[in-house]
Amino acid sequence: MTDMTEKNYSSEKQVKGELGLNSCGTQTLSGRNFHTVRKRVDYSLMYVSKGKAEAVFGKKRVTLREGQAMLYPPYTEQDYAFFGDDNSINKWAHFGGRLAASLGTEARVVTPSDRTAFERTLDDLIKAYNGLSPAREMYIKGHLSVLIGMLTESESGKPGDLPRFSHRMTDVLNYIHINAFSGVDLDRCAAMCYLSRDRFNHVFREVTGTSPVSYITKIRMERAAILLRDLGMTVRECAESVGYRDTNYFCRVFRKENGISPGEYARNKK
Repeated sequence: MTDMTEKNYSSEKQVKGELGLNSCGTQTLSGRNFHTVRKRVDYSLMYVSKGKAEAVFGKKRVTLREGQAMLYPPYTEQDYAFFGDDNSINKWAHFGGRLAASLGTEARVVTPSDRTAFERTLDDLIKAYNGLSPAREMYIKGHLSVLIGMLTESESGKPGDLPRFSHRMTDVLNYIHINAFSGVDLDRCAAMCYLSRDRFNHVFREVTGTSPVSYITKIRMERAAILLRDLGMTVRECAESVGYRDTNYFCRVFRKENGISPGEYARNKK
C-alpha cells in the first residue's frame, strides 16, 4: 500500500483474567504514510478520528471514513494504511481478557452507533492509561469495559442505553473496582446513573455482559487467586482480604468459579 511498515509493538502480550489493556494512544499521521502488516496475540482497535484509512479484509480492500474503526481479534491478519496527504488521526487500543472475547474472532470494520460517546470514551481510556492516578488500573478497566460494550452494541444493530449512560457507567465501574473488596453499594451505583435498581441492572448487563453481583464476584476471585498463588496467604486471610467474613461461603464461591477449593488451588500452584 505504501512505504512505511510497522511490524510489532513491545506491548504485545496475551491478557489473562477478566479484562486488561496492553497499550493505547493517539497517532497523528500528517505528511507521512503508515502501513502495517502483522498479527498480534491481543485485540487491536484502530479508530479513524480524522481523515481516512484503507484496510484489507480477506481479499477485499475497504476505505474507512471518520468515525469508523478496524477491529482485529487475536491472531487475525492486520493489513491497513494511512496516507500522509489525508492528515489522518488514528486512536488505538490493544487489549484482551475473557470479557473482550465477546467481540468474536472475525476482523472487521465497526461503525459506532454514537460516534461522540465512543470517541469520548476512547479519549478517557487514553487519558487514564497515560495518567498517574493511584486508581489508574481501576479507571482503565472501567473505560475499557464501556468501550467493549459500545462495540458490541454497535454491531448488534439495536439502539440501546449505553451511549446515553457511557460516562456514568464508567464512573460506576471505577467505583466498583475501587471498592470491590471493602463493599459495593449497588443502590449507590444505580443512583450514580439516575436509574432504578432494576433498570441499572439491565444497563450494567449491556455494558459488561453480566450482572453487577457476578462482576464483583469475578473481581474478588481473580484477586483471591493472586493472593493464594503469589503471597501464600491462608484461606481465611485471603477470604477477609477480598471481602468475605464467612470463610466457608468464600470457599463455596471460589470452588464455583475455579472448579477447585482455595486450599487445593494454593497447593497446586506451589
